[in-house]
Amino acid sequence: MLCAALIISLSSSAFANSGPTYWQGYPSAGMMAVDGNCPISLVGEDLVFDFSGWSGGDYTITGGVTATYQMVNPTGEAQSVQMAFPFVGSVGSLSADDVTITADGVALPYEVYIGDAVKSYANRDPQTKEASFEFEDIVSTITNQTYMAENFGKNEKGKLYSIYVEPTGGQAINFAVDFSFNREKTRVLTGGFSRLEWDEQKVRIASWCREARLLEIFVLGEDINLGINAYTDGELTERTGLFSYRVEEEEKEVMTYLLEYVNKYGNAERLDMLSDVQLYNLYAKAFDEHLSRHMAIGSEHDIMAVGEQKRIITLVYTVDFPPESQKEVSVGFTAAGTMDSRKTIKPLYFFEYILNPARNWAGFKDLNIVVIPPPAAPYVVESSIALAKEEDGVYRAFLDELPEEDLFFTLYAFPRITLLDRAYGSVQRRFGYFTPIVLGAVLPLIVVAAAIGAVLKRKRRLSG
Repeated sequence: MLCAALIISLSSSAFANSGPTYWQGYPSAGMMAVDGNCPISLVGEDLVFDFSGWSGGDYTITGGVTATYQMVNPTGEAQSVQMAFPFVGSVGSLSADDVTITADGVALPYEVYIGDAVKSYANRDPQTKEASFEFEDIVSTITNQTYMAENFGKNEKGKLYSIYVEPTGGQAINFAVDFSFNREKTRVLTGGFSRLEWDEQKVRIASWCREARLLEIFVLGEDINLGINAYTDGELTERTGLFSYRVEEEEKEVMTYLLEYVNKYGNAERLDMLSDVQLYNLYAKAFDEHLSRHMAIGSEHDIMAVGEQKRIITLVYTVDFPPESQKEVSVGFTAAGTMDSRKTIKPLYFFEYILNPARNWAGFKDLNIVVIPPPAAPYVVESSIALAKEEDGVYRAFLDELPEEDLFFTLYAFPRITLLDRAYGSVQRRFGYFTPIVLGAVLPLIVVAAAIGAVLKRKRRLSG
């Protein structure tokens, strides 16, 4: 009875705090040299995962990871070494506060390079596609070559229609633009419009205007004729003349306009971290792929969404080494684990750290690993490297050379995964969010049936 009450209590708690049963995290990776023939050696690495400050407010555990390297230039010549640090993030969430890179305690400037979008990985599910943190794949993304689009050229000129709209009757208007165009000869990018209607004959775009606004239409190829009206209703049936507008036209090259476009509709503070080439490549590719899907018209909703995709982003910086010298280089960043509550009563939190970049240095030795778990998940229940728990609750490991496999470990609320955990997980996988209801309804019946069975069995023994 107590066991049943415990399970019902746990399931009720889970139902009251219902959320995702799986939340994708991503691997972290070590620092690498861009030049594969670099003579610099690593003579010590302290790798610290500190999750002690996690309050449980997010769906998965996040915390600070710091990799501190003791690096030696054994040659008699000065070395200027270009280094790279890859991580998974989104352009829309880039922040200079999330990453710190120092050499002997002095912050280093860096450039940001944008890699391919990732799907889902960072776990050991054989059906999960993994992104590559291999040295050659990362280095191939460190380029300032301009993206070559299939549907336009970066210097191709288009016509920009800037439409200045203002309601004059004291109420909002639904401003609409109608036009026809040949999909094979014309491509259109709009800005500021929130409505699109499109058939074989014509296009209508519209947006509510409660005050003066600027709306944009950028046309590549054959020009269009604009039909302009305003309405007082959402169905665009009640016309009104209580508005004013003016249209300005100018020619602009695609690259120039796209850079203005993303700065206008994106987060300017975050985009300042990227070069013009990196910005253009990201959003030009998004627009090009949109057009290749036979969508001859796009908007900021279609194009800017690419900035929220998770992708491999690489920070590139340079460290100068005098002859026969040693420097301490440190990289600090925020890591998020994969949360999986499909198998156990409490969620499992999986973390992975890619160690293979360290193989590209001239030498490597002495890896010191420290894992400081959060109070909500204080136990390492599995890991690729033996982590010893000490009296302070911190897990540690020391290796005098680089291990054959990458590092992973899983944090959990209890010291081990029990049969009860797995039983709950089995029900969870089958019934999902309905698990608490199922357990709450079925377990009392099981308990009652077991109690009746025990009473009948006892009666049979007495009567016998």
